[in-house]
Amino acid sequence: PAGAPMMRPGAASGYGRVARRRPAGPDRMAYDPPEEVPMPGRPLKVGVQLPEVEWEARWTDLRALALRAEELGFESLWYGDHLLYRRPGDDRARGPWEAWTVLAGLAAVTSRIAIGPLVAATAFHAPAMLAKMAATVDEISGGRLILGLGAGWNQVEFAAFGFPFDRRISRFAEAFTIVRTLLREGAIDFAGEFHTARDCELVPRPRPGGPPLMIGSTGPRML
Repeated sequence: PAGAPMMRPGAASGYGRVARRRPAGPDRMAYDPPEEVPMPGRPLKVGVQLPEVEWEARWTDLRALALRAEELGFESLWYGDHLLYRRPGDDRARGPWEAWTVLAGLAAVTSRIAIGPLVAATAFHAPAMLAKMAATVDEISGGRLILGLGAGWNQVEFAAFGFPFDRRISRFAEAFTIVRTLLREGAIDFAGEFHTARDCELVPRPRPGGPPLMIGSTGPRML
């Protein structure tokens, strides 16, 4: 609407630069020069999720989009960790590239923007191996990884690639314990109902404390 502020990516709490829209004739809007206005509250960060199956993006497309997002000042760059989609009534299967390979490439070609999976399904890898992969991508990026983790939801890809779909939250809880402990402390000796990591060490170590962790879910038990 007219008069609504248009914030630039990365605007934070305190004061930020905004440009207000105003009518400039039939079906046209103009923008007043940016002005400093107070923005109370916690900092706002804006990120971009790269396409998964919206269209078949090749590596050259993903690279170009990532570099453009970084150039424009976005704070973070995300790629979905999925393997296969089949939509009802649509005979054509769709799927993105393998997420951790893409993230390693993005880490190498960017220099400032934070990167991460949105979110990594703990069911797709042994938890200790997932921690190893995260530590490696964090190193390539120079400490820019945000490790998003989730239990997964798309039963089609679980069945197609041979991953168990039952008791996903219980499996996630054990996997999260292993991943978090290895990234934070560097070692774990764990034997659970679903996962084991006996006398496991994470070397070389990532940055002190490891990358920040984020859990993606809408389920009440996960939350």
